[in-house]
Amino acid sequence: MFCSPPFLSFFLVFFIQRGKGEFWNLGVLEFTAPPPSPLATRWVRALQTWIHYHGVTRPKSLLVFINPVGGRKRAMQIYQNQVAPLFALAGIHAQVVETCHANEARDYILQQDLSGIDGLVSVGGDGTFNEVMHALIDRTQQKAGMLKEEDMDPELLPPRLRIGIIPAGSTDCVCFATVGTNDPVTSALHIIIGDSQPLDVCSIWHDGMLLRYSVSLTGYGFYGDVASTSEKHRWMGPARYTFAGAKAVISNRSYEGIVEFQLAKSENNNPQDQSRCRAGCMVCSES
Repeated sequence: MFCSPPFLSFFLVFFIQRGKGEFWNLGVLEFTAPPPSPLATRWVRALQTWIHYHGVTRPKSLLVFINPVGGRKRAMQIYQNQVAPLFALAGIHAQVVETCHANEARDYILQQDLSGIDGLVSVGGDGTFNEVMHALIDRTQQKAGMLKEEDMDPELLPPRLRIGIIPAGSTDCVCFATVGTNDPVTSALHIIIGDSQPLDVCSIWHDGMLLRYSVSLTGYGFYGDVASTSEKHRWMGPARYTFAGAKAVISNRSYEGIVEFQLAKSENNNPQDQSRCRAGCMVCSES
């Protein structure tokens, strides 16, 4: 990210630096050149050209969905104060949609033309991300005519667009699982440089009907009761999870079920070898 005021003999170089743990932050260096030398202008052009050819995965246009009532109701404030300035500095055009009711983001994604969009951004909690993700997967399958409700073993077509997460929820589980922290600035910087993290997606079916897609966690029994009860007490904020958990423990219900799983076809690795599901990446192991 660069800023070069016209006819001045200095320029600023903005860069990403790693902080403690998984935190990223923005750094800046100022370079000066003796006037009226064109050296500063030549440097800026050279750096911008390098970014143009080597930053091909960086988004230029993003569709941002903000859930103003999720979590601690600070999503809009977080986006405007911490994220929007970074997007503007990186030259990213952001189209913002502030949702007013449930499934508004879903309806928008399914119905609107997304041809000029490089990616979607979810500003909110896990519920907001799941709504955006579900809609994007549905849209992709519908466009390709690949998903039928009676097909219990579909091969889903991966979406063309990626989804960025700006954490502003109560738990931010998906953000912790992908970025490693729920810091909005860190997430925004990952989005700006076009960083990506593959996610496994599972589908939940009942009596031949697709219920939803899931990432990070699929729960049944105790967890399902906690999630269901907490949704009815969203007005309590994050405290609703403690309340719902205590209520489920006191009720002491028992649950029955059968768990089946399919073994991976490849025997080259296993979940304990800590290998990443990426190929040909020289940088991700350091991030």
